[in-house]
Amino acid sequence: MSECLFRAVFSLRDTDKDLIIKSFKTLEREMRFSRGFVSIGADDDGVTIVVCARDLSSLRSLVNGVMKSLYLIFEAVNLGA
Repeated sequence: MSECLFRAVFSLRDTDKDLIIKSFKTLEREMRFSRGFVSIGADDDGVTIVVCARDLSSLRSLVNGVMKSLYLIFEAVNLGA
């Protein structure tokens, strides 16, 4: 997909970078379709998740998927603590 008209960026700090990256790499196929995609990157400060879409409906759908995934990851971590 070359056209990214709408974008949302999540910046995560003070989290388990490896867990977030591995989780989203696993979900990458589920969060990519003809009208949008999710990409993830890491640096020394933390993890950045970028949601890119052609229309607002697709952006909403992908953002919802990212939020649900983050919620589940953080809740699973809390259960193990």
